[in-house]
Amino acid sequence: MTNCRARVALSALIVCASVAAHAADRKWQTGIWRDSGDARTYVIVAPTVRLHLEDVPPAEKRAIAAATTGSVTFAVEGNRAFVKDAKGAEHELRVLRSVDLNYTATGAGHFIKTITDDGLRLTLEDNSLWDLDPLSQHYTAEWQAFDGISVRRSDPERDFNYEIDNTDKDTGALGRYSPP
Repeated sequence: MTNCRARVALSALIVCASVAAHAADRKWQTGIWRDSGDARTYVIVAPTVRLHLEDVPPAEKRAIAAATTGSVTFAVEGNRAFVKDAKGAEHELRVLRSVDLNYTATGAGHFIKTITDDGLRLTLEDNSLWDLDPLSQHYTAEWQAFDGISVRRSDPERDFNYEIDNTDKDTGALGRYSPP
């Protein structure tokens, strides 16, 4: 009987070590929690991707007490995501949707389709949506539909990683691509 207990204990130890080793092999990333607007789902935004997640199995109430803002450490493996809570414990979630946050039509030749009155959000002719840096509002509030636009990537600054240049008015603003 002692030999049987020893085998069970050894098996349990091997399983624990295997799970711990696999967790260490994950490609951990950092992102920011965003409010999903739904008590059953989660949203994480990282520099190049937005993830929409749900508990495994799906439930009416969240299993993780995720803030609607603040940083989060996560890893994605296929259709599964692993997040670490404030104590470092891992939780498995299912990936519902993954949205690429990279805009691939950079360059000149664009024009403004619509722009809000306050100059903080615009839509280009290709239906791409852009949030503009409020620090440039004194320029962007003057922009109009059909103004020529050039888009290029820039070093991320205050969560804005594109530069939107109004080629008709010779002004520009930092922008954030907001895919649907």
